[in-house]
Amino acid sequence: MLDRMAQQFEATGVRLSMREQLMMIEVENDFAKATITPHGACVLSFVPKSGNPSGEDLLWVSETAVYTGEKPVRGGIPVCWPWFGQASEAGLPAHGFVRNRVWHLDSVRNLEAGLTEIVLMLESDEASLALWPHAFRLELRIEVGTELVMTLTTHNLNDHDIEVTEAFHSYFTVSDAESIQVDGLEHSFCYDKLTNSDPVQQAGSLEIVPPIDSVFIDQSMPVKIKDAQLQRRICIEKGNSHSAVVWNPGPEIIKGFSDMDNGAWTTMLCVEAGNVLQNAVWIPSGEKHKMIMKLYAEEFK
Repeated sequence: MLDRMAQQFEATGVRLSMREQLMMIEVENDFAKATITPHGACVLSFVPKSGNPSGEDLLWVSETAVYTGEKPVRGGIPVCWPWFGQASEAGLPAHGFVRNRVWHLDSVRNLEAGLTEIVLMLESDEASLALWPHAFRLELRIEVGTELVMTLTTHNLNDHDIEVTEAFHSYFTVSDAESIQVDGLEHSFCYDKLTNSDPVQQAGSLEIVPPIDSVFIDQSMPVKIKDAQLQRRICIEKGNSHSAVVWNPGPEIIKGFSDMDNGAWTTMLCVEAGNVLQNAVWIPSGEKHKMIMKLYAEEFK
């Protein structure tokens, strides 16, 4: 099966391989390299060839991540859907169920100007309906170029409206989490999930002090992660996304994760684009909703 698919996409320059039990879609063009797995439709690597003097991957994946298919790969850009965070009912998986499902590789093609497009699809079935009783079709369109552009389209196939929360749970590589500054969150309202204190309006840049688990509501501005040691800014632009989440477990909380080394918190930072809490999305019957995230790097000294 893999050999037949590999031959089908050979003309696009895309390579298919296996890592343990998971298929890997490896992309390289004139602008960037990327790796995607259909398990969870997760982008695991994105290395742009411009704006990135260190050559380091923009994305972070745990050295002890699991590739058996038993759980999502820890890192990259998992898709959280149709709920973000803990489920409303006990026993349901955190961050929804689609990040631990195998998506269908629908198409691979070269676009104008040398970009590469990957399209992954997932539809409701008996297993999903047992967890969430609504019919849907999801499409994730990934464009690999100087920018990584991800478009998640939710199709409501029901005769009733549905409500979803969603996020691109992006893990980024940083030189030192405690020296990172995040810009673009100003004027949004910050909910600190560690203290559950009253929300406060963000003023100025966010200085990262792990542990941090903060949700920024009514946030749609571009966000930039400033990393002086790697001489780059990771830039996040969004469409139809009105929330941002910043997460780093710090030295104590990380001990509760079996697929993360205890010291890994120093080299990663999650800055997520989504629609969560009161920014939840209502999708009318028969309609669709798109959420877009664009990533790229800027050099600075």
